[in-house]
Amino acid sequence: MSSASPALRRKLGLASITAVAAGNMLGSGVFFTPGELAAVATDRWQVYFFWSLCGAITLCGALALAELTTRLPRAGAAFHIIGDAYGPFWAFLTVWMQMWVSGPGSVAGIAIVFGEFLVRFLGGNVPVSPAVIGAIAIAVFALVNLRGVEWGGGTQVALTAAKVVGLLGLVLGSLLLADAVPAPAPAAAEGSGWLGFVRLVGLGVAAVLFTYDGWVDVANLAGEVDRPRRSLPWGLALGVAGISLLYLLVNYAYLRVVPLDAMRMAPTTVANEVARGAFGPSGGAALNALIVLSIFGALGGLVMTQPRLFFAMADRYQAEAAGTAMRPLFRLLSRVSGATAVPSGAIVFCAALSVAAILFFGSFVRLVTFFVVPLQVSNIMVVAAVFRLPRGPARPEEYRTPGYPLVPLVYIGVMTMFLVSAVVYQPMDTLIGVALTLTGVPVYRRLARAGAAAQGQLNAPTD
Repeated sequence: MSSASPALRRKLGLASITAVAAGNMLGSGVFFTPGELAAVATDRWQVYFFWSLCGAITLCGALALAELTTRLPRAGAAFHIIGDAYGPFWAFLTVWMQMWVSGPGSVAGIAIVFGEFLVRFLGGNVPVSPAVIGAIAIAVFALVNLRGVEWGGGTQVALTAAKVVGLLGLVLGSLLLADAVPAPAPAAAEGSGWLGFVRLVGLGVAAVLFTYDGWVDVANLAGEVDRPRRSLPWGLALGVAGISLLYLLVNYAYLRVVPLDAMRMAPTTVANEVARGAFGPSGGAALNALIVLSIFGALGGLVMTQPRLFFAMADRYQAEAAGTAMRPLFRLLSRVSGATAVPSGAIVFCAALSVAAILFFGSFVRLVTFFVVPLQVSNIMVVAAVFRLPRGPARPEEYRTPGYPLVPLVYIGVMTMFLVSAVVYQPMDTLIGVALTLTGVPVYRRLARAGAAAQGQLNAPTD
């Protein structure tokens, strides 16, 4: 498969990659998932166990992705990884799904949540709906990224740093200013044996795992990373490991102030109780501001990373699309700004389609079930590609997945189980996403025929 346009410039360093990996994961989940997990966990050690286990699973996938992106450090690396591993059809279909389903779906879902929390933070006195606020936020980040990849990377560094500092402030406040509750006695074992323990782990991981989602999108920036063989592995590892440690600290702060039983009774107010216990009446307002900032930063990471994937596919198939009705779309997606060297057409397309998804679905719950299955299929395929690409002896400058083949297998196995669960329990909106994905099949066949015809003319004998 051909490489993406060389017009994109390598200007992102280790700080930007770490910030994007961490910032994409650090949204609203850390504020609300602990309360949901309390309905599953029967003892405090289980809380730490579930968060640590999910961090380890995520790190397994990230380490495999690091190897793949350093071997194919191109814009929209996931497109090239899947293409080299499974063939051009699967690469095209995966990006087509990202274009019409998971890309705009994930951006729109986070934007709606941002709008809802901003309205709540402002006391409800807002003349526009949360959906409109989310659409405006998408437009703001699109404009930032149109200024240049340095602007997008710098914005993510600043937002991620602010989120981490805010959460560490909450942790320190709970340790120094809030009254600790007495440590409960260890819960008695229920005697349900290994089957009961396996069920408990499954429920706990289900509650926590998607709080770590978003790290895969770093692959889309591989073509704009300076020193990719250093920055990509270290950025992914530091981002995932740092967020895992931060999540454990936050949960320790929660459990120090709010007993597990109380979390169970009021799962959505856990973080608010901790903030009020540490900082008094102003703590609730400060926490709401931190939640808004966290969601805002996660949204910015998606608006930055998604367009690079669309650009990679369009750049590869622009010639084949020239004689078809898809030509205007592929020309738009493959357009690179001469002044800023960013995929400007793909950035505008992604922003516009995300706003359309907000208006069509209107709620976060529907958006999640719409895009989660196709998105996780794509993630599994990318990580599994580490088994399909040729793997000769490693040179000193190359990065290889530690613990291969077990490390990627752990991620693939766990995510496959959750994929089956999502299909079983949320079939309708899942089918919408699958149906939109399948519209890419005739498009690819048309492009493949056009490419074959052009190749035949090129190879035709001349008089």
